[in-house]
Amino acid sequence: MTTIETIAGNGNQGYSGDGGKAINAEMDNPFHVDIDVTRRYLYFADCFNYRVRRIDLSQNTIENFAGTGIKGHSGDGGAALEAAIEEIYAIQVDTNGDVYICQRFNPTIRKIDAKTRTITTVAGTGQTGSGKDDIPATESSMIEPNDCVLDGKGGLLIADVQDQKIRRLDLTTGLIHAFAGTGEMEHSGDGGMATTASIFGARAICVDKRGNTYLCERGGNTIRQIDTNGIITTIAGTGDKGYTGDGKLAITATLNGPKAIRCDNDGNIVVVDTENHSIRLISVNDGLIKTIGGGVEGPHGDGNDPIKAGMARPHGVVVGPDNEIYIADSENHRIRIIKQN
Repeated sequence: MTTIETIAGNGNQGYSGDGGKAINAEMDNPFHVDIDVTRRYLYFADCFNYRVRRIDLSQNTIENFAGTGIKGHSGDGGAALEAAIEEIYAIQVDTNGDVYICQRFNPTIRKIDAKTRTITTVAGTGQTGSGKDDIPATESSMIEPNDCVLDGKGGLLIADVQDQKIRRLDLTTGLIHAFAGTGEMEHSGDGGMATTASIFGARAICVDKRGNTYLCERGGNTIRQIDTNGIITTIAGTGDKGYTGDGKLAITATLNGPKAIRCDNDGNIVVVDTENHSIRLISVNDGLIKTIGGGVEGPHGDGNDPIKAGMARPHGVVVGPDNEIYIADSENHRIRIIKQN
């Protein structure tokens, strides 16, 4: 039987609970989640508390990992716990434990070193602008980065929702390069190279184990695939806003402001269909889409079938090693899990 449960957050908007049980903590709009390779820690972006917090899944406790709670951009080179951090829209944990965070304003990507717990900026200048490619990433500006994901090939892909582009940070050289998008805000270019295609709101990205990249268009209400040859195609969404198509081909379905995607261990695409308050899944085997959690607004449903549960504008998701699905249920101020019992 598949059920949904809350693992962190008591539902109250606020900040409390560090050092205690995660279920009793307060948070303020968790916007993304990621699990580390040890399976012990689940990190989440506590967006409007301007902090990264983590849940010890072995103890079900919560602690602050980075940020003072003061909105801003300061503290590079020092302890992450003493740094000021802006709104965090995404979080990504590397296999060595390093944590990358995506700051929406003061637009930058910052890294928290696993060993030293120091924080540094690895991409972006902090100034808003459409930056140049093929230069050091810390010298190239961004407009509004909303997601970042490790590509498994030594790079970090960055989705800039207002620049309408995906860019790739080479973690070895520190250079930033174009990956997808022309900067034009439109949905076009299917069947051609991703670098010459236009994107309508590059909100989120993920990479499967075969090296395919998936792109979530917030404004276009579609999911697109960039294959290993760099060719872009649309795989889900008609482009219209709506909530239709479950049980049918994803390309015929409608979405409403999707804001996050991640791949599961079988290569399927998990979509956070935010304005429909739902989590949906696109099967890579047959191209069908279905709702696997939520579908109505509300906090209800724990302990029951996840498709009978409510959610409140979820913004983030990650799939664990056993295909359990962790959800940043943002406006319910909770972290929830869909799992097989």
